[in-house]
Amino acid sequence: MIRAAIVGGTGYGGMELLRLSLGHPELKVTALTSRSAKGAVGDHHPHLRGFTDLHYSDVSVAELARSNDLLFFATPHGVAASQVPSALAANEKLKVIDLSGDHRLKDVAVYNEAYGSVHAHPESLAGAVYGLPECGFREAIAGARLVANPGCHATASLLATWSLVDAGLVTGRMSVSSVTGSSGSGAAPSAGTHHPWRSANFKAYRPLGHQHVPEIVAALTAADGGAPLVDFVPHSAPMARGIAVTAFVPVSPGDEDEAVATVRGTYEGEPFVRVLDTTPEVVAVAGSNMADVAAFAGQGVVVVCVTIDNLGKGMAGSAVQNANLLFGLDERTGLSTPGAAP
Repeated sequence: MIRAAIVGGTGYGGMELLRLSLGHPELKVTALTSRSAKGAVGDHHPHLRGFTDLHYSDVSVAELARSNDLLFFATPHGVAASQVPSALAANEKLKVIDLSGDHRLKDVAVYNEAYGSVHAHPESLAGAVYGLPECGFREAIAGARLVANPGCHATASLLATWSLVDAGLVTGRMSVSSVTGSSGSGAAPSAGTHHPWRSANFKAYRPLGHQHVPEIVAALTAADGGAPLVDFVPHSAPMARGIAVTAFVPVSPGDEDEAVATVRGTYEGEPFVRVLDTTPEVVAVAGSNMADVAAFAGQGVVVVCVTIDNLGKGMAGSAVQNANLLFGLDERTGLSTPGAAP
C-alpha cells in the first residue's frame, strides 16, 4: 500500500486527487493539509460526503514526509519550490509529485520570468523529471524521486505536437489554439471565472504569453534537440471541465499523410489515448484520464485535435498515473473508469 499525503488539498487539484485515490486499490491518502480550511473534507466538497472521513490538518510537511511514501503538492506556485527539498531530505525513500509549475522548467531564469517570482531552490530543478509518459518521459518517471506534473494546456498541446517534432517532420512555426473550462482557473472565484460572466462568454487570454509556453517548448526541445517555435493562444470557454486543443503543424508538401500516420502510430497501445477518425469532443473525456486525438492532412500542414479533462489527464489523473509508474504499478491502476457523459 502506498501511503500518500496531499499538501494543499482544498483546491480542485487536491479534491480530484482524493476522489481518484478512493477508487485506487494501492493508494491510501492519509492526510490533506490546508492553509485555511478546517474540519471534514466532505463539508468542503459535498460530492465526497460519505466516501471519506478525512479532516483537513495543519501537519508540517516534514512530518508528512517522514510518515508517508509519497507527497502530492497541490499548492500555488512557489510553495513546492520552497518545501520540496526539505521534504525529500527528511525521508530518503520519499517520492514527490508536484502539480504546480515549480519544477517543470530546468532553466531558473525562464521559470522566474514565466511565473513572475524567484525560485526558492533552483538547485532542485535538475533532479525533477517531467511527468508526461506518452511523450518520451515514461522510463525517466519510473526512476525518479521528484516528478513535475505537466500543466493542463501543456499536456494537450504536447500530445498534439510532440510526435511530429520527435519524428523530424515539422518544417516551421507551429500554431496552437487551446480552449479551457473554468476549473482550470482554480477554486477561488475571480472576475474571469464568475459564473454570470463566464457562462455565456468566450475569449482569448494571455495570447502568446501564457506560462505553459516555455514548458511546451522545453519538452519539444527534449524531443529533437532544437528549439521548436510555438505560437500558443489559450481561450476561456463557458464550461467547467475540459480542454480542446487545435494544433496547426507545418510539414513538407508530400509528407502530410506520413505525418498523420506518425501521430496515429505514436499512440497505438497507449492506455490513455484514443485515436479517432473524427474530431474529438470534450464531453467524451470529462471526468477521466483519457485523451482523444485526431489528425488531418492539409496542404503542407497537419491539423491535430486533442481533448482532455483539465482536472483529469491535465492534472490529478496524470499525477495518479505518474504515481503508479513511480511505485512499479500498472499505470492504469485506479484510472480505468470512463468519464461521465453528458
